[in-house]
Amino acid sequence: MSIVCGVASTIGLYMWFGVKLQLIIMEVVPFLSLAIGVDNIFLLIHAMTEKEDQMRREQPSLFVGLEHNPKAIEEITTTIVSESLAYIGPSIFMASAAESVAFAFGSISAMPVVLWFAAMACCAVAINFCFQMTLFLSVLTLDKRRELSGKYDIIFKRASYVKAQARAAGPQTQQTAEPLVSLEPKTPAPEDARRSMTPENRTLTDVLDHCVDVYASFLTYKLVKLLVLLVFLGWTLWSIYSMESLDQGLPQKEAMPSDSYMIDYFNALDVYLATGVPVYFIVETGYGRNPETWSLNDESVETIFCKSKDICGTYSIPNIMNALANHGDKTVTHISPGTTYSWMDDYWGFVNPDSECCRVDSEGAYVPIESGNDTYTTLRAEADTCLATSVTVPPVPQAQYMSLFSMFATASAGTSCSYGGGSIYRGQFSIDDEPIPTVNASTPAVKINSSGYGDEITAWSYMVTGTSNPTQQRYIDSYKQNLAAAEWISEKTGVDIWVYSLTYVYFEQYLTVIKDAYRLIGLALAAIFVITTLYLGNVFYSLTIALMATNLVVQVLGLMQPLDIMLNGLSIVNLIIAAGIAVEFCGHYVRFFAKAQGTGDERARDALRQVFTSVIFGITITKIIGLSVLTLADSRVFKKYYFRMYMLVVLCGVLNGMLLLPVLLSTTTDVKNFFLRRDSQKTELRSAPVTRVD
Repeated sequence: MSIVCGVASTIGLYMWFGVKLQLIIMEVVPFLSLAIGVDNIFLLIHAMTEKEDQMRREQPSLFVGLEHNPKAIEEITTTIVSESLAYIGPSIFMASAAESVAFAFGSISAMPVVLWFAAMACCAVAINFCFQMTLFLSVLTLDKRRELSGKYDIIFKRASYVKAQARAAGPQTQQTAEPLVSLEPKTPAPEDARRSMTPENRTLTDVLDHCVDVYASFLTYKLVKLLVLLVFLGWTLWSIYSMESLDQGLPQKEAMPSDSYMIDYFNALDVYLATGVPVYFIVETGYGRNPETWSLNDESVETIFCKSKDICGTYSIPNIMNALANHGDKTVTHISPGTTYSWMDDYWGFVNPDSECCRVDSEGAYVPIESGNDTYTTLRAEADTCLATSVTVPPVPQAQYMSLFSMFATASAGTSCSYGGGSIYRGQFSIDDEPIPTVNASTPAVKINSSGYGDEITAWSYMVTGTSNPTQQRYIDSYKQNLAAAEWISEKTGVDIWVYSLTYVYFEQYLTVIKDAYRLIGLALAAIFVITTLYLGNVFYSLTIALMATNLVVQVLGLMQPLDIMLNGLSIVNLIIAAGIAVEFCGHYVRFFAKAQGTGDERARDALRQVFTSVIFGITITKIIGLSVLTLADSRVFKKYYFRMYMLVVLCGVLNGMLLLPVLLSTTTDVKNFFLRRDSQKTELRSAPVTRVD
C-alpha cells in the first residue's frame, strides 16, 4: 500500500505541474519503486523480527500473559519498533538519500527520456521513503500490537506461540506504574527458559547464523582474500577493456513485441536495402557567419553555389558535394555514388531563352509544361520566352529574379525540359523563411516582374543519397561523417552549412552519449560520496562506498557487450540506478563495520553477522523475485534493458557488497593496524632510556 501511494503521489505531483507522461516511464517507475520499496519493507520486518527474538531470549518473562496487559503490549511494541528503527533505519535513510540524489543528477540530461525518468525516479524514491517511515511503520506497529495481544488478523489467524504462552501464563501479570521494558541490556535467561520461550522458527535462524559464521570465517583465510582480490581486479580490468568496444544505439525492432510483423520488415531492410535516406546539406541566411541576405545574381556569390559555368569555383559547394560522392579515395564512406544536383545551374538552364522551359502568356503568367498533350506543347513553344533572346544567362536580371525563381521552384520537368525545379528540388527551398506553397489548379499563376512567392531566398539545400546502414553504429558513423563533411565544406568555402536527414533526430543523442554517461554517472557517484560522508562522518568509509559503486558500474558496463545491450539513454539511466542501488548492498555493511571493534577480520565477521541475512533475503532475493516478472514482457526493450541490466546490477551488487567489500575492508584495516603498531613500536624504542653496561 505504501508503494502504491508513493507511485500515485509521484505521478500526481508531476501531472499537477503539467508534465506529460511517457509509456516507458509509466511502465518502469512503478517497477523501480516496487524493487526499492520492497527491499526496505523486508529490511524493516526482518529487523523487527530479530529484535523481538533477542528480547524473547534475554527477557522471556515479558511475553508471558500479554493478552490481558495492554500497557505491557504497548511498551514492548514501542521498544521493538524503536530498536528496529535504530538498527536498520539509518542505513535505509542513507541508501534512499543516495539513490534519490543520484537520480536527481540524471535529470540534468538533455535527453528527454533520461531527464523525466530520472526526475520521477528521484521523487518516487523520496516519497516512498516517507510513506515507509510513516504509513507503513504505523501499520506495522498496530499489527505488532495485535499479534502480541493474540487477536486474529485479516485472514483469521494468530500466532500459535501467543496462545501457548497464554495457557502457560497462570496468574495474570500484575500491571504497575514502573516501565515494563527497558532498553538497557538484561541478564540472559537460563538456556532452558530461552529454549522454551523461543518461537518455532528459531531453528532456521540458528542455521542461518551458523552459515554466516562459516562464510565469515572462510573469508578470513589469507589465500581466500588474495584470490578474491585478484579475481575482482581481473574482472574490473576486463570490464574496462570490454566497455571500450560497447556499441551505441537502440534498434527500432527492440521496441516491438516479439511476435510483431514489423520485426520481419526491419530484418528485411537490414539484409536487402541497397541505398540509404537522402542527406541534405543546407545553406541558410543568418546561420553562423552567413549574411542576412544573399545577392544571388552577384558573380562573387554565384561562384560559390554553381558548378557548370566558367565562373564556378573549383571548391564551390556543388563541386565539393560531387567530389565527396563520386571521386577521391572515399574517406567519406556513407555517401552513395550518384548524380549531385546544383539548383543554381538548373535555374539558369530553366530561364535560358534558348531552352523550351520557361514560357509566359500575353499577361506575363507562367505557362506550365503538360507532357502527353502534343497540341498544347506546340502552342506553348510558340509563347514568349521569359527572358528576351538577347539576354545572356548568367546573370539573371535582378528585376525578374524572384518571379522567375518562383516559376522554376514549382515547375515540373518533362520531355521538353529537364530543369523543372518542382520535380527535382521539391521541399528544398525557403523564401522569406517560409516553404514554397504547393501549387494546384486553384493557385494563381506567377507573373513575370512580380515578387513571386516572396522577396528573397533564405535557405536551400544540396541533396546526396546516404548508404544503407544495417546497424545502429553505421547510422551513428554516417551522421558523424556528414557532420564532419559539413564542417570541412564550411571551412573551405567560408559559407556555414548544416546537415540534416530524416533519421538524425534519433541519433543526435549519440554525438555526446559517452560524455553524457561520464558526466551523469560521475555526478551521481560524487553525490553518493558527499551524502555518505555527511552521514558516516568518515571520508575513508564514504570513499569505499563510492569506489564500490564505481566498480559495480564498470562491471555492468563490461558485461553489456556480451549480453547484446547497447549504450543509449535507457542504459545510462540504468547505470545511474546501479550506482544508487550499490549503496544498498554496501552501505549497511560499511555502517556496521565502522561501529565494530577489534581486528579487521573480527570487525568483518561481526558486520557480516549483522547484515548478511538482511542483504541476501531483504535485498537480493526480493529484487530477483521482482525482476523475474519482467521475463513475461513481450518486448525486447524490457528484457534487455530492464531484466538483464537490473539482474546484472543485483548479482554484481551482492558479489561486491558481500564478497569483495568484507575482504577489502578487513585487509585495509589490518594493514593500517600493522603500520600503526610498527610506528608505535619505533616511538617506544626511541623514548626508551639507554642503559650503560660497564
